Amino acid sequence: MRITHLSDTYLPLLGGIEAQVSRLARQQAAAGHDVEVITTTPAAPGAHGVSTAVEKGVTVHRIAARVPGGWPVHPRSTAHVTARLREAITRGERPDVVHLHMGVLAPTAQAALRPVTRLGLPAVLTVHSVWGGAWRVFAAADAGLGWSRWPVRWSAVSELTAAPLRRLLTPDGASPRGGSDGAGLGGATVAPRPRDPMVGAGREDVAILPNGLDLDAWRVPRTERGARPEGSAVHVVSAARFAPRKRMLALLTAAADAAARLPDGALFVTLAGDGPERAAARRFVAERGLRDVVSLPGRLTATELKRLYARADVFAAPAVAEAFGLAALEAQAAGLTVVTRSGSGVAERVVDGATGLVVPDDDALASAFIRLATDPALLDDLLERAATPPAGVAWPEVLAATEQAYEEAAALTSAGRA
Repeated sequence: MRITHLSDTYLPLLGGIEAQVSRLARQQAAAGHDVEVITTTPAAPGAHGVSTAVEKGVTVHRIAARVPGGWPVHPRSTAHVTARLREAITRGERPDVVHLHMGVLAPTAQAALRPVTRLGLPAVLTVHSVWGGAWRVFAAADAGLGWSRWPVRWSAVSELTAAPLRRLLTPDGASPRGGSDGAGLGGATVAPRPRDPMVGAGREDVAILPNGLDLDAWRVPRTERGARPEGSAVHVVSAARFAPRKRMLALLTAAADAAARLPDGALFVTLAGDGPERAAARRFVAERGLRDVVSLPGRLTATELKRLYARADVFAAPAVAEAFGLAALEAQAAGLTVVTRSGSGVAERVVDGATGLVVPDDDALASAFIRLATDPALLDDLLERAATPPAGVAWPEVLAATEQAYEEAAALTSAGRA
């Protein structure tokens, strides 16, 4: 199968979309598919121009421009994408599917979607981010362009990211899960539109295509409490960028509150990662006298994270607007139990009270740490159940679900030609 991925952001940028698209492309190439990635991310900071290179088995075509701030955007990216796809068709190398990847802001993927469908190419679009207030922009664009009626197989990485897309795609404002209120996302009124004959082919549905992971690679031998450098404390860890959306400072505050209400040596917290708020985190630790309770080691490699998880018990995921939570999945694969905020993409993989704890707010986050540190039977039970990783996220499962979406995209395209 010839697969073209289109993503504004890609390696060497580091983030959820970049990690997932690169890993998916490599897994598909390893499975024998002919895989190409088209991106506006330069190969190195400051690089510009059009280039093509094979990177770990994947052909990566970069359309890079010099723009203020180094953002991965190009003013003529749509023309470049369309030209490259036309050239492939002319050469007899027509893509079997074009898989577009979209965050909140993805100008190339968003602008290229219509040209892809007009070329008669099967298209899958995956939403990787929480839309938040951006739904108003997409609702307005749909009212003007009718993009939700294009022959595209819509998908998202989680139910959280799928929900607003489903609401827009439903004919006449009716909810796919029942009900009809004539409202668009967030309660905004959207004018009814005629029922689309393509809906019978499943275009109103949103497939869930989660991030994939090599689960075996993240299984680590567990170091029991008492044999760890941190001592016998319950060890809570997290790994994320120290940026407002990830809420690492809120997690640090919750951990400090929990530690203040626990005996000395009952809780130890390691928050791995770097970013603009890490300096504030270091100041907080110093001012609160938490150096014996909190470690801030900076950004860790995958190998270093595995070593950390081998001597940890709990992974904390404090972000509310977390579309999927790849770092949390890696920790789950390593056998850690998870404490997360309700309503996040991480919470979709946690069974409250069985494989982890799902809490409604930051006060409850601190209370959860106290509960786990003072109830060893509960913690041991959660860890025993967490030894079995979530279903549906191993690469064979993700690849199968993705190929199913590709087949459905091809069927939509064929139905549109009929």
